Amino acid sequence: ILIAAMPDKRPAIRESTAYLLGIIGSRTAVPLLIQALDDPMPGVRLQAVKALGRIRDASAVPALLRALHTADEQMGSQIDFALVRLGFAAVPALMAESSSNSPWIRWHCMRALGEICDYRALPVLVDALRDPDHSVAWMGAKKLVGFGKRCVEPVLHLLVVTNTSPWLVETASYVLHHLYLRDKKLKPYLEPLVQSMHGVAYQIATPQAARHALAQLLADGVLANGA
Repeated sequence: ILIAAMPDKRPAIRESTAYLLGIIGSRTAVPLLIQALDDPMPGVRLQAVKALGRIRDASAVPALLRALHTADEQMGSQIDFALVRLGFAAVPALMAESSSNSPWIRWHCMRALGEICDYRALPVLVDALRDPDHSVAWMGAKKLVGFGKRCVEPVLHLLVVTNTSPWLVETASYVLHHLYLRDKKLKPYLEPLVQSMHGVAYQIATPQAARHALAQLLADGVLANGA
């Protein structure tokens, strides 16, 4: 009955139907809910996104990412939430989309990948620290902290091989500072590096200090067990 009601001419019926199909968790309804992402009424589109998040069918991931391109802030947040609920199944598509030319798309990809916290996404989030859009870079930095010790090595490697810009100093030092506040074992290695990053000669000092910190961390086995 609900599936038959999805094409109803009345927006209120379509909206309520999408909501109920999500509550029921009907996988049969997924194609219709994907179609509803293009509904002319915002309320219907919103309920379709919520329903797809509840049902957690991986086939909805490409459609949700397409919908993100034209979404407003409310819809964008709901799409993020749906993708996070889809979890690991959404990670490959989010990683691919994270290279979009649109800062809006990259920002949402960083947000969702950080919330899912799948270690496959670490290279993408680390690379975001040098994103030309500051909001994307900061989202990557904030989400990296949640990965704990596992992100230390790739962040240090980035600092070794990348030209040190003022912006990279800010985002990377934010990550490293919060990591050693959370894990006191990291402090003797990372605190001197963070201090070097904020010195006058930071462009020269940062790669050298990062290389030294990484070598010490690996030699002492501090990173051996991950987060």
